[in-house]
Amino acid sequence: MKPGELRIGKYVIVKNCPILFPVQLTHSDVATGAQSAGFFILRISGHAVDVYCWGESASLDLKSNEAADARLIKEFVGCISASLHSIPGPGQVAVK
Repeated sequence: MKPGELRIGKYVIVKNCPILFPVQLTHSDVATGAQSAGFFILRISGHAVDVYCWGESASLDLKSNEAADARLIKEFVGCISASLHSIPGPGQVAVK
């Protein structure tokens, strides 16, 4: 994903862990027993992550908990982004 690029997808929250997937899949194909489900927009710019959640899953009969879900997804994606930025590239030395 390029910096500043927007990504739209679907998500489910299971045991307070977000599962993100493409809009072509159905929520119920990805998970059962979810706490909430809906759609998201994701934008990564530098080390910042912006997330907006909305909607519902008809297949799971669940609504989005917009603010809480966005926080979980932002935390999850932010941890991955921070980890990727800390991995040295070719010819670089890891700094702790």
